[in-house]
Amino acid sequence: MFDTEVLIIGAGPFGLSISAYLTGLRIDHLIVGKALNTWHSHAPIGMLMKSEPYGSAIAAPDGTSYDVAAYCRLHGLDDYNDRVGPLTLDRFLDYGDWYTEKLVPDLQDNTVTELARVDGGFRATFADRAPVTARQVVVATGVLPYRNVPAELAGLDSALLTHTADTRDPGVFKGRRVAVVGGGQSALETAALLHEGGADVQLIARSSAISWTEPTPEHLSALGHIARPVTKLCEGWACVLWNSPSIFRRQSEARRIRLAKTALGPGGSWWLKDRVEGVVDVLNSTRVKSAAPEKDGVRLELEGPTRSSVSVDHVIAGTGFRIDITRLPFLPEALSSSINTLNGHPVVSRSGETSVPGLYFVGAPTVLFIGPSARFIAGTHTVSEVLAKSVARRAGAGKRSEPQQQALAHVS
Repeated sequence: MFDTEVLIIGAGPFGLSISAYLTGLRIDHLIVGKALNTWHSHAPIGMLMKSEPYGSAIAAPDGTSYDVAAYCRLHGLDDYNDRVGPLTLDRFLDYGDWYTEKLVPDLQDNTVTELARVDGGFRATFADRAPVTARQVVVATGVLPYRNVPAELAGLDSALLTHTADTRDPGVFKGRRVAVVGGGQSALETAALLHEGGADVQLIARSSAISWTEPTPEHLSALGHIARPVTKLCEGWACVLWNSPSIFRRQSEARRIRLAKTALGPGGSWWLKDRVEGVVDVLNSTRVKSAAPEKDGVRLELEGPTRSSVSVDHVIAGTGFRIDITRLPFLPEALSSSINTLNGHPVVSRSGETSVPGLYFVGAPTVLFIGPSARFIAGTHTVSEVLAKSVARRAGAGKRSEPQQQALAHVS
């Protein structure tokens, strides 16, 4: 017997959504973690959501009853528009906390320290509660365990270097010289927030030019919907591929790997453009060769067309995340080595199940098999229900086999 049928590790959008669906299916489960911790504790103050407002809704069994629009209607927030963004971080957090209160009230704020296989299931050890056994486990830990700091910056002390995921309050850099390395959304928005907070910012990007998205049309006609199909992820025919795991899975491995890297990035949202171009000092076509502490901060040696070096007080790495499930602190080698992987990503089925029966992954680690939507909240709409039904089927099969197993144990 197990303490619970399903253990969900992580309470971001995927974990919360899957919990809501399992509740709807009446599947006993335990979800652990801090609700929306990435956004509450790591997103920079003043951040705006990259996804359009309608794309920031977490999937729920009751459809639109628990989306952002429903939250705004219930709370009298008549300034909300599904297609006119961006959505502020504060409003998204208020919405997410409401979603959690309504649909995931039994969330437990506990930290898993080790996950091990036991006969027919798993055993989770915690830092702050007794161990729990579960027949099935869903790993929904988000991207934070996979912060990527390139080798040329990795030798810097934490007093001189932070990742964008750890730059909660850009205002602490007021009056300081800061280099932001990267050309994606997090690097660009961090640079803008730093500048607006009074820092002297240098943005260093390898790309020859910053790529910017186009604004979403405020209205779409019937013909517009044909020419520009709307998905929770984005709009356009390419989005149909990126937002459809079934179609994405039919692509060649090489194409899936390429799309996972290039679809919807790196680049910046349209509403950031005026806050960066002509405002922040940008060094394009430039890479950091090395970084070393100096008396007043950090000296970066560069390779590029305009500058050979810069000296700053602090460096912020907007260099994204590199998936490698062996970096999960609670996943011992005995278990991680049993999971088939591709470039560090777990190989998963359409429902997110790995090569270890009953062990599921969701979110960014599954991007090579689910598609670009796995990196965004939109992915909850393509995965959560499918995964929950898969879990329910396994739960039913497991319960049917228990009497037979107990009889065999009694005979032996």
